[in-house]
Amino acid sequence: MGRLRDTETMQGDQQLNGKNLASPTRFVSADWSKNPRKRSVYLADCGTRRIERSACPGVCWDVDALLELARRHSRDGPVLVGIDVVLGVPAGYWRLVQESGHAQATETFADWLGGLDLSGGFFETVVDTDEWRVERPWYKVAAGAGGLNSFTSKVDGGMLRRIDEATRAKPVFAVAGIPGVVGGGTREFWKQLAPHLSSDRDFAIWPFEGDMNSLLADRGVVLCETYPAIAYAAALADDLPTVRISNSKKKRAWRDGVCDSLAQAEWVAENRIDLDEMDAPRANEDDFDAYVTAAAVLRCIHEGMAMACLEWIDAKVEGSMLLTGVVDPGRKK
Repeated sequence: MGRLRDTETMQGDQQLNGKNLASPTRFVSADWSKNPRKRSVYLADCGTRRIERSACPGVCWDVDALLELARRHSRDGPVLVGIDVVLGVPAGYWRLVQESGHAQATETFADWLGGLDLSGGFFETVVDTDEWRVERPWYKVAAGAGGLNSFTSKVDGGMLRRIDEATRAKPVFAVAGIPGVVGGGTREFWKQLAPHLSSDRDFAIWPFEGDMNSLLADRGVVLCETYPAIAYAAALADDLPTVRISNSKKKRAWRDGVCDSLAQAEWVAENRIDLDEMDAPRANEDDFDAYVTAAAVLRCIHEGMAMACLEWIDAKVEGSMLLTGVVDPGRKK
């Protein structure tokens, strides 16, 4: 897992690199908290080179509203949508799914998610390790030593994808009980996304359904996974490619420093990027993550840099992360 297995997929994703880079007309950047009121969405217009905050048409952002935003802008050209959630599952968990028969005839994560029985309790939270099973994978970690390991030891690889190990991310299915979990936001996104995958649709999920160029051309809207900790380095580095950087995004002073650095960055001036106002990114980490990710992707598009690296793509199960083409997820300053 983690490396491409067939020539067709490899040739397709090579188009993500250099002069053959896929070129969406807009990039939608979404920070997806489990709390709907903390979700934030920014739009990077590749033509006007402007980044701005998108207002939710309702009270809070959900998958329907996000897709509608992308569809509206896709009338003018392909739209890439990056969401700060996990899109994929660990290889060890996938093997258990196949052994249990719950994968049915599905070949990829996207097929599997679209075929889930949403009435079968898949999205319920398990609090007792004895209750954990393939069809009920989401769990809350109990307080005390060994709480996390009691769950992760049930799956080869500790419930981590290869890229999660490299970035030191938390296991996807952990939804509460330890700091830094991402499972809550991911679960809410999957829950809303799954019904859209069971019928004909006008969007695709990268990398499970093809190479980026083909998907943007065929569907017009393409969803992909982003990771803010990678985006920080892509937006701030003097030169690309680079490695991950340490961050203190919860601190206002650190966010202010990043925004100040972006405003003065050479690549921003050289590419005539309109960063718009930065009050919201300075004020809270949700807007900050979506905003900086939008800036990083816009930079890659205008500088013709790779947005993904073959080494970190598993087009069947584990998926990938945008910006791994310019930031090595396995190395950190």
